[in-house]
Amino acid sequence: MILVTGATGNVGRPLVARLTAEGHEVRGLTRNPDRARLPDGATPVAADDLGAALDGASAVFLNPAAFWHGPGDLLQLAAERGVKRMVTLSSSSVVQAIPTVDPHNPIAEHHRSLENAVETAAAAAGMEWTHLRPGMFATNTLAWAEGVRRDGVVRAAHPRAHATPIHEDDIAAVAALALTGALGGSGATPVLTGPESLTQAEQLRLIAEATGRSLRFEEIPQEEARAGMVADGIPAGIADVLLDMAARSVDTPAEVSPGVEELTGRPARTFAQWARDHAADFR
Repeated sequence: MILVTGATGNVGRPLVARLTAEGHEVRGLTRNPDRARLPDGATPVAADDLGAALDGASAVFLNPAAFWHGPGDLLQLAAERGVKRMVTLSSSSVVQAIPTVDPHNPIAEHHRSLENAVETAAAAAGMEWTHLRPGMFATNTLAWAEGVRRDGVVRAAHPRAHATPIHEDDIAAVAALALTGALGGSGATPVLTGPESLTQAEQLRLIAEATGRSLRFEEIPQEEARAGMVADGIPAGIADVLLDMAARSVDTPAEVSPGVEELTGRPARTFAQWARDHAADFR
């Protein structure tokens, strides 16, 4: 039995699908079990019923999006119920944040705190642990979808900012290996990226190719972009970090990690593939 928290999210949904396809029994923790639409073989469990969700579970996928204010009782309950393996969806910001530039990077701090909590609980209970540290999710560009659908224009700051967007299916593939013990042992912290560094403008071009539409990038000032992000519900501190990171990466290719290929035995999926997989989201 494997418990996947954030089971209906960008990583949780393909992870549940992969695990059930491989024949594993899966529970999916979600706020709305009645609307979860999980694959056959997966049982949705309400997020406020952790005890029932953990009964009989041997491994847990811990998505911080489902526990933004900390894991609460999850780690203690997991230890009490004999969970043997904890896999954390962390972030490459934990190792890539620059102290002199990002002294209070809330993204890095949040994930580092979660990693520390998992390691402390695992040491006390004899659990194995793995921290997956992906970089930019390709799904982040879904924030452009409304503008693309409306008038074919993406209005954002720093079109020449580089990133290595990773397909959510690749994160799920590595997570499945970790949850089933295929990575071996405890303490792995793989950094995961897509296979190439792309600017935001190049990402939009690939979305245009996948959708067959004529799209354009309209650069706006960073302050205007920040105001829009905050209006969309992104905390101001996180908006500042994301925009500052983008500003520093203008015309500077991002580092590509071989982690996905080394762990899965096949190359990471390209952003062009992701754009084809998600073309309907932009139409």
